[in-house]
Amino acid sequence: MDDLTILKAKVLTTYTATKVQSSLDEIKEKNGHRTDLIESMQATLLDLNEIRRIIDGLEKELRFANSSAFRLERLCLELKAENKELKNEIKALTTEL
Repeated sequence: MDDLTILKAKVLTTYTATKVQSSLDEIKEKNGHRTDLIESMQATLLDLNEIRRIIDGLEKELRFANSSAFRLERLCLELKAENKELKNEIKALTTEL
């Protein structure tokens, strides 16, 4: 998952929440007696806000995982270089003997 996918998910959930809120406001104004629709749409808004919160949390976890992966990859490269140096030192020492 890349930054563009995460951004798209955030935009889509915000856009959808805005559309639902707009429709909800209109229904409240014109058909305030339709509590079944109003309650359903309010629940949908709560769900969309929860989804957005989850996306934000997943984004933070992804950034942390990417950072950790980069750090571990760098450490791996450093250890490989150190391993190569040690092998060369062992080879040099065994050649001297």
